[in-house]
Amino acid sequence: MRSNNPAMKEWLPPAARSLELTSGRRSSSFSVWVAVLLLNLMTAIPDGSLYGQSFMLSGTVKDGYTGAPLDSALVEIISTHDGRRDSAFTDATGEWRLVLATSVREESANMPSGFYVLPSFPNPYHPPTQLRFFTSRSGRVEIAVYNLLGQQLDALSADLDAGEYAVQWGGKGGRGILFYSISINGVGSTGKMIQLANGNSGLGKIVRNERLFRTGSLSKAVQLPYKFIASRFAYEPDTLVQNLTGDTRIDFVLDTVHRRALVIDLHNDVLEKVVRYNYQLGVRHLTNHSDIPRFRDGGVDVQLFSIWIDPTLGNPYQQALRFFDSLHVQIARNPRDLVQARTLEEIEKAQIEGKIAAIPVVEGGYSIENSLNKLKDLFARGARYMTITWNRSGDYGPDWAISADDPRSTTVGLSDFGRQVIQTMDSLGMLIDVSHTGIKTIEDILTVTRNPIIASHSGARALCDHTRNLYDDQIRQIANSGGVIGVVFYPYFLTGTRRATLNDVVRHIDYIAKLVGVDYVAIGSDFDGIEVTPTDLKDVSKFPLLTEALLKKGYSRAEVRKILGENFLRVFRQVCK
Repeated sequence: MRSNNPAMKEWLPPAARSLELTSGRRSSSFSVWVAVLLLNLMTAIPDGSLYGQSFMLSGTVKDGYTGAPLDSALVEIISTHDGRRDSAFTDATGEWRLVLATSVREESANMPSGFYVLPSFPNPYHPPTQLRFFTSRSGRVEIAVYNLLGQQLDALSADLDAGEYAVQWGGKGGRGILFYSISINGVGSTGKMIQLANGNSGLGKIVRNERLFRTGSLSKAVQLPYKFIASRFAYEPDTLVQNLTGDTRIDFVLDTVHRRALVIDLHNDVLEKVVRYNYQLGVRHLTNHSDIPRFRDGGVDVQLFSIWIDPTLGNPYQQALRFFDSLHVQIARNPRDLVQARTLEEIEKAQIEGKIAAIPVVEGGYSIENSLNKLKDLFARGARYMTITWNRSGDYGPDWAISADDPRSTTVGLSDFGRQVIQTMDSLGMLIDVSHTGIKTIEDILTVTRNPIIASHSGARALCDHTRNLYDDQIRQIANSGGVIGVVFYPYFLTGTRRATLNDVVRHIDYIAKLVGVDYVAIGSDFDGIEVTPTDLKDVSKFPLLTEALLKKGYSRAEVRKILGENFLRVFRQVCK
């Protein structure tokens, strides 16, 4: 069908007036409408009061760590003058392009002269959106909306005085690209809008607005400031403001939410492999779970390295010293990547220098061999938490605390010496870790300590009934102390079987967050201390997948940053002064 708005053609440039739209030629109809739109954007309105300009904007969006192009990234362009906006998505090569229509006006004593149509807002839109225009003279205004085939969806007309006006478009039909024309006395403009959902209410009433323009004059040569925002799922947005005077190219580099976050893993056992098998952290391996190249890929900023001594071998304190020495050797061999951190200031310094902060921790109170002086020595060497027990009590564990799998877990807790240990840790500024620790022992610890406590690598017992996991009351007790629970990745603690997925880790995080709040959850992978891992978290390089999964679950960027590291850092700051 032919366009049934004769006035529409009158204000178009001659090259566009002869174009006809036929319903039987869909592809040519689309081309005609694009041609009409672009010609209109680049052509002066007949009365000479408003001059159209068209700028070609383009650029790329790339990943800040890999340099890889990002497809489906959204680039929004917003006028800081009047709020007009448009947008474009990147293609498979990370490229984006947009023709932006701008305008300048001749000098005027108080307001623009002639006729001016503002872009619809919002656009794209879920119905409704607003069609807005200004006229400096009275006359017959005609408004119409068309689909890609040139078929009129709705129209209205009215006699209006000079002023600013808006009409609501409530949508009609399904999703797609629509075009609207607004003219007065045969002089007007056309625009494009993208409808994102079904609508059926069409055009509403024409309403007079408050003034859209400030009084005073504007020069034709004025520069037009625009805000550019690039964004993509799981990435932090990037924003810049730039004056546009012509075609412009802008390249964006986006960091993932994971890369911007401070990522702290509360528990990793790779030092045992370093000590026993001369495993080198500076080399990328195809076995085990951890090394510096994979820490880098995983965006790990702070790693707490467990010093776990097999209690059946004897002399645990001396063996623990070997672990410290081995860590120092690895740091010396990888000085650009790894540095030991004892304080918050040293963690921050490591971040500034782009190094991974290594914090040694002791897993199992038997390593102090019932000596407070040895406890103090391990702290002096840099240990910043001690897990009170491991899996055993008595002969192969501390005799001053009870482990979670001990039959006495609910009835026997700290001995008098055990209470001295807790008091000494408080005085040193050493975190108390209750993973592996018995129920009554945790209760006793909470009556002695003045500080928050942590469970460095545990799960929720309500989801998986294992002695290594925490009951709801225990989770509440840790949260009430101001501490955190680092959710473990071990499938047996997540599902009770050898099989678990990333979603099972998220399930435990989500359970704890809903029970006590997101401020009390952290991550404690137990990598290289477990023989099987979740299928999609096979090593430390896969931590970014956890971040994406949390974002998909509905956690905000701020909440994800808390879980990844900020929560533990809060506790570290409070205790390890």
